[in-house]
Amino acid sequence: MTGAAWVDLDASLRDVPVAHRMRRGERPVLMVHGIGPGTTGLVNFAPLIARLPADLAVHVIDLAGFGASGRLPILPFFDVGFWLDQIEGAIAQILDLHGTPPLLIGNSVGGALALKIAARRNDLPGIVAIGAPAAAVATEALRAFWTAPGSEAALADTMRPMTGAAQPPDPQVVRDRLAPFLSGDYGWYFETMLADPASCLDAAMLSASEIERIVSPITLLHGDLDRACPIAATLALRARLRQADLTIFGGNGHNLTAERPADIAAQIEILLKKVECP
Repeated sequence: MTGAAWVDLDASLRDVPVAHRMRRGERPVLMVHGIGPGTTGLVNFAPLIARLPADLAVHVIDLAGFGASGRLPILPFFDVGFWLDQIEGAIAQILDLHGTPPLLIGNSVGGALALKIAARRNDLPGIVAIGAPAAAVATEALRAFWTAPGSEAALADTMRPMTGAAQPPDPQVVRDRLAPFLSGDYGWYFETMLADPASCLDAAMLSASEIERIVSPITLLHGDLDRACPIAATLALRARLRQADLTIFGGNGHNLTAERPADIAAQIEILLKKVECP
């Protein structure tokens, strides 16, 4: 991202400020991050953004409750409906700027949200869902990651299982992710948001009617060693979607945007070419 010109397109939704940043370009893509301690759009996608073509207009949002966006004032803080409306608002901004809807890229829960958006609209050129949960099963690794961290060591321990090789995370990344929890009551907000992980996942799952309504081309990307969102559910989802390709990354886990950013960028280019030249 060094030297990239980023523009703030911030807005608000129901009096909650929502952050939206754009790297100038022509072909629009919109990125929706996952749910985790200290995550933001740029934190989640930085390794991938650095490898995307310069002509892409990269739009990155922070979901309400994360990063530069405001918090939701009332429960549930894990509010799928609000987040979907937030994504729709970002798409409307992109349509105003570019005259065309974006390729939608979602990571983890952001991937599940992207698929739900695809069920709402028929104008999206494509969806890339990276490590998206496809079942309301809260694994031990996910439950640990969805716990407010009390120290760098505690956060690092929950981040290790997110990669296939369970490698120790970069200490600076750990410090950056821990920062929101070091002052104020954000730890309480985070814990309250994710108090019932299985119910949170259930709220993000596609219904049968949503699956039937999806017409956009789908690219599913998943690590075969994903401990947070095991691949078995994604294999089952792939069989139910009309136009879905699945690429499995061998030896990789849930954190594919850090483990395989160049390969994900290549998959995005393939989908862009596919929708431009059907």
